[in-house]
Amino acid sequence: MFLIAVCDDEEYFRLQEKKLITAYMKKSGYDFRIDVFSSGKKLLEQEAEGIRYDVVFLDINMEELDGMETAKAIRQASPDVSIVFVTAYITWAPEGYKVGAVRYLLKEQKGLEGTLYECLDAVTDGMRRRQAKYEVDFPQGKRHILLDSVLYVESRLHRVLFYVMEDRIREYYKYGRLDVVEQELRRYGFIRVHQSFLVNLKYVKNVQRYTVSLKDGLSVNISKRYYKDVEKEYIRKQGEL
Repeated sequence: MFLIAVCDDEEYFRLQEKKLITAYMKKSGYDFRIDVFSSGKKLLEQEAEGIRYDVVFLDINMEELDGMETAKAIRQASPDVSIVFVTAYITWAPEGYKVGAVRYLLKEQKGLEGTLYECLDAVTDGMRRRQAKYEVDFPQGKRHILLDSVLYVESRLHRVLFYVMEDRIREYYKYGRLDVVEQELRRYGFIRVHQSFLVNLKYVKNVQRYTVSLKDGLSVNISKRYYKDVEKEYIRKQGEL
């Protein structure tokens, strides 16, 4: 089930967003629940009770506790939540990067439905990707790993190694060619950066000539052959807000 929160201090927009989201989810055949809140404080009270939303639609300009502060608190409790800002002002857009917002939507009535539906396409697709699994080998046999937890993939000595974030970074492998794995993982946000490496764009913090910086201080070399494509994909990813 998709758990969705809509938080806006204007009743009209709360109801409008709920109506549009409901229509989209029903048409797409998803099992879902939408909770609406008139303030960031009320939303955080629900979070404090252990409710973890998959998607949160937030207005920014709210009294008592604004949307940006609400988003920061939500992000600390729920690292994987998709945060979407829906507001009348575009001046806050750069701030959205600080809380990992996936979109920044303007409230103008004519365009809201289209941008909201495009946003939901991206969010639901992202959730399916986070749930996708891949079969690899380890000493006790075969197992499935969540692709969303894979930092990067390396080809070495006829084996393809997967570096996975669990309680620590663990290494799993399968026999095969990186070219084949690349074809399988491309649709899940992995990109070729070197003859021997694929990286998960989700964990890319920075791209500099010729290095891609990943989470936890890790880095992978980018070959000249792939640099322009990597830089282009990184910029595109940053521009999804």
